[in-house]
Amino acid sequence: MSTRWARLARCTLIVAASALLAIAPVPLAGARGGTGAAVTRWAASHPATAVSSAASPLLSLTSQTPWVTATAPWFNLTLGVSSAAGPPGDLHVSLTFYPRIDNASQLQQAANGTPTTAPVLRLNDLTLVDTATGLGASACVTVVPQAGAITPATGTGVCAAGSPQLSLDCRPDLDTCGDVYPVSVVLARQGNTVPLAHFTTFLTYQQPSAVGQGGPLRVGVVVPVGGGQTGVSTAAGALADNRDVPATVAVSPTAVALIDRTRGREGMRALNQLAGLGDDEFVDQPFVPINVAALSEAGLAGEIGAQVDRGDELLRDAGLKPSGGPWIDTTSAFSQGDATDLAGGLQIAGTSQLVVSDADLVAGGLANYTFAQPFALDLGHGATVTTLAADSTLNTRFTAQPANPVLGAEQLLAGLSFVHFENAFLAQPRGVVVVPPAGWPPSGPFLETLLGGLVGNPALRAVTLSQLLAQVPAGGNREPAVRRLQPGPAGRTITPAAAQRIALDREQLASFTAAVTGRPPQLTALADTLLATEARGLTTTGRALALDAYARTFDATVGQITLATTGTVTFTARRAAIPVTVLSSAPYPVTVVVTLTSDKFTFPDGATRQLLLDRPTTSVRVTAQARTSGDRLPIDVTLHTPDGQLLIAHTVLTVHSTAISFVGVALTVLAGAVLLVWWVRTWRRSRRQRPRAAR
Repeated sequence: MSTRWARLARCTLIVAASALLAIAPVPLAGARGGTGAAVTRWAASHPATAVSSAASPLLSLTSQTPWVTATAPWFNLTLGVSSAAGPPGDLHVSLTFYPRIDNASQLQQAANGTPTTAPVLRLNDLTLVDTATGLGASACVTVVPQAGAITPATGTGVCAAGSPQLSLDCRPDLDTCGDVYPVSVVLARQGNTVPLAHFTTFLTYQQPSAVGQGGPLRVGVVVPVGGGQTGVSTAAGALADNRDVPATVAVSPTAVALIDRTRGREGMRALNQLAGLGDDEFVDQPFVPINVAALSEAGLAGEIGAQVDRGDELLRDAGLKPSGGPWIDTTSAFSQGDATDLAGGLQIAGTSQLVVSDADLVAGGLANYTFAQPFALDLGHGATVTTLAADSTLNTRFTAQPANPVLGAEQLLAGLSFVHFENAFLAQPRGVVVVPPAGWPPSGPFLETLLGGLVGNPALRAVTLSQLLAQVPAGGNREPAVRRLQPGPAGRTITPAAAQRIALDREQLASFTAAVTGRPPQLTALADTLLATEARGLTTTGRALALDAYARTFDATVGQITLATTGTVTFTARRAAIPVTVLSSAPYPVTVVVTLTSDKFTFPDGATRQLLLDRPTTSVRVTAQARTSGDRLPIDVTLHTPDGQLLIAHTVLTVHSTAISFVGVALTVLAGAVLLVWWVRTWRRSRRQRPRAAR
């Protein structure tokens, strides 16, 4: 019986947790020679996660040079072409280079389509060749500021003699060359201008002298580690391959719990890789992703502490060392109506730092620039929290190219470079945070490209979030030191009915847990299942279903303790012992309180007994004294936890009392005597008054 309910509890937790697990990361390459070699090495060393879950595109970016400079001006690009596109002789690939990006709108338009500006160089009919993975094409272009500029003759990635040359038409002496330049790639059939496939990547020209006193843009990459064993393995492998690139790691406690339960080789290896990372920052995580403002608003602030404590426990048990850090929530939409609850929720979570989406914030300061300075977020009533705004536009690059992850990462790197080049000469450091959207599927090539593109980058410097907050001044570069949330009411994502159920479930679970000796895994799994019902991603219907599933598991757990049915108890005297038997199939000792109540009986020695259920059957006898005799006299028998907060079982005993009351007998005899005397006197009186017969 106990094994069955334990299995039910575990299965309920797994179902609830698996609906919440998501996200995983990816690896990248070295700075100088392009990303292709590193991605290839990663795929070879991570065969279990090397295959993308998305369908293979007709045209994909395999690798490219992350940036070029005057001393290494060679832009190498390699492409993959699916065999589904047709025979090589029927296809042609072209590259078109465009002028620099002038604003964020141009950047987004180019990344999502084709640049609208006039091209500066077009390369037609790249040669298609057979590769180990299908068809491929490559190009090497020497990039110069102006036509006729002298370039090095040798170096890593040098183009062959006769290769094309791209002139940026810029002035190095005026520091106007550093920027990002769109490169459109098109696959079409011979003699046909209608593309079979196309995308836009970016060439980044780095001009080290164009970095001002503030230095390179600080980039805080948040790497979520979750999505089941394969997702954790993918993320851990990418981070291990790029252990010299600082990142902020958000490990899912539910993913860790599942790995620890299954003990799979791949998952355990991933946990060991994570535990061996040195330069990365592991932030505290709740058991499941939660909206602290919503829980606080629903009157469930205590659940925030339970979430963080359980998450921290699981991570530490896995050998990881979470060290606090900012609370990261770029998924929940916060507005001014949430401010007070957000302040209270963060206080319970034990943090004074926050990362939110820039879409939640009122614009201000240098409005043409990206949010790139920390600030104090005004939460009302004098409460503030040091906050970083994650760039929502840049974050979309994680999911924009699911079938072409190297391209997505290169577009993200280009976007980060563009933020730096908005004004490279600002006096104080700037910094941005990028966070994958919730549910981002793991991609090794994406992370390999992203992290590798930050190594040695003159314009971008990878940092942890704590390092970013320490290096980038709040309100620097004339940005506001205090910002506010967007106007709007509170986002109530937990209904009052659900909040009431969670509060009652927590009270009953706490009561039952306090009655149990030790900390059995069955109750730990049950507590985890309750925490899983609080996830921010659940709809109202989904939360109700999760609470129903928890209730069934809890009822089954408590239902292992029952009162034996004893039928009718017969009293042959006024005072007798009531036998009560408690049955338990729980695999752990439980302390309970038995209570008898009845208006037909008194209990001279007390009506309650505390029992330790450490065997299948536990009996106790409670002395009762009948107030009267009769049939079917009821006695209520209840079984509670010691604090009285949880009713475990209830039954009604039926007592048949045949005891003779001496007082009753005496009264009956007296009444009979009185009646007899009255009858005799009445008979005699009637005899005297009867007329005599005539003689």
